[in-house]
Amino acid sequence: MRTSAKIIQLLVPMFVWAVAMPVARAADPGDAATQPTARQVIDQVTHDVLTVLGDQHLSHDQKAQKVKQIAHDHISFEVMSRLCLGRYWRGLNDDQRTRYVEEFQQLITNTYAQMIDPDKAMDRDVKILGDREESDGDWTVRTDIIGIRGNDANHEFDKVDYRLRNLQGRWKVIDFTIDDASLVANYRAQFQEIMSNGGIDHLLKVLHDKNAATEK
Repeated sequence: MRTSAKIIQLLVPMFVWAVAMPVARAADPGDAATQPTARQVIDQVTHDVLTVLGDQHLSHDQKAQKVKQIAHDHISFEVMSRLCLGRYWRGLNDDQRTRYVEEFQQLITNTYAQMIDPDKAMDRDVKILGDREESDGDWTVRTDIIGIRGNDANHEFDKVDYRLRNLQGRWKVIDFTIDDASLVANYRAQFQEIMSNGGIDHLLKVLHDKNAATEK
């Protein structure tokens, strides 16, 4: 299965790099007025990751595990996996959907494990450029990743947009767009090609094999 190197290299920078911005306070789930905005969710996540990466008492693997847990708490793998499958989602039965979402989540989780590098993470900073509401009620938070050491101090690194959806009162990430390349669109093109040539059983095998190879 082909995977865009650009997407893999920068898939989840908000879970690897941090921005020093105010953190939204915890809110009562029943108090809509105090619920964090989509932008505040991104701020919160990056703050939490910075705390993990800066903890000298944690090993590299421990940091990776904690960052993956933060990611799990803030990404809707079900919505993201459904968007990546597109029109083929409707043709799956419940068991196929469950297995597909599980394999997809593992695919993204394995990517996190490969991505986390505390040393490189501290060489970057994130600037939030703005945020906007989309026509369907989703929210996009725009960020700029920049180098912060040496001659790269003012060099623009990459622009990353995070699309979030309010699911049962919580903002969850459902897509990443990196320099105009959408994670969902990238995987949708791959998955639909696989589905057209072998159906869901073939896609599940491809995902399972890829996950198994990564975990070795």
